[in-house]
Amino acid sequence: MSNELKFEYEGMEVSVTYDPLTNKVKRTVTEFGMLIHNDELTFDKSLVASFDVMSSEEQAKIVTAWGSAGIKTRIEEGQLGSIKNA
Repeated sequence: MSNELKFEYEGMEVSVTYDPLTNKVKRTVTEFGMLIHNDELTFDKSLVASFDVMSSEEQAKIVTAWGSAGIKTRIEEGQLGSIKNA
């Protein structure tokens, strides 16, 4: 299992990368090849019961899902990307 999740969402390329040594999640979003968003968050391991006893693959899945959910919400709310025509 990779510590990186890449996907396309509403025309934007999203990358979520987890560093298990620091519990940091780096999120980047590009649109038409241009960087439109880049941030880094710290994952709070206490959010998930028994996080430290899970395999590294399970941890990566949980943290990258957490990071991608936040980016998807920001895109859906129009905080990132081009303004859509109704």
